[in-house]
Amino acid sequence: MTFGEKYAQMQAYARIDGALLGVLWIGSFACFVGQFSNSLFGLIWMLTLIGTPVWVTLRTMRFRDRVLDGVMSFRRAYGYSLFTMLYGALILAVAQFVYFQFMDDGYVVSQYAQLFASPEVTEILKAYGMTTEMVDETIQLMRDMRPIDLSLQLLYTNIMVTLILCLPIALISKRRGG
Repeated sequence: MTFGEKYAQMQAYARIDGALLGVLWIGSFACFVGQFSNSLFGLIWMLTLIGTPVWVTLRTMRFRDRVLDGVMSFRRAYGYSLFTMLYGALILAVAQFVYFQFMDDGYVVSQYAQLFASPEVTEILKAYGMTTEMVDETIQLMRDMRPIDLSLQLLYTNIMVTLILCLPIALISKRRGG
């Protein structure tokens, strides 16, 4: 199999796993939004965040074992996990845009404003040197963001985390032939 064929095969499998990850992350995002009304959703959201690297590692090792006969270099493991998470992040970004454009109507920002106004959080923020003016300015900046800006900011954050998170995933998933 040529390099181009191997690359195309990796891309095809990564797209499938990325689509599955995107669906998982959309559910996680729904739980993030739902946590403001029910704390159980917050727990599910956190478990999904913690479980994502484990899931991607397992899918990368599955690709290694089923498609590559148990042998995968660090570079290929990094590429596979990176593409999987990037495809998932793109799917999530589209869903977040749809949510913020058509469904949110300022709900998430208003929930954060209420959270930051609570006496407990106000004390914590003061301990970190933040004034109420700084918090109000941050909330206003969030209110002024367009849905596309917010979605792109979240996509950028996901990409940066992905670039770093795929390093340990690749280290765990690689296996030399022998």
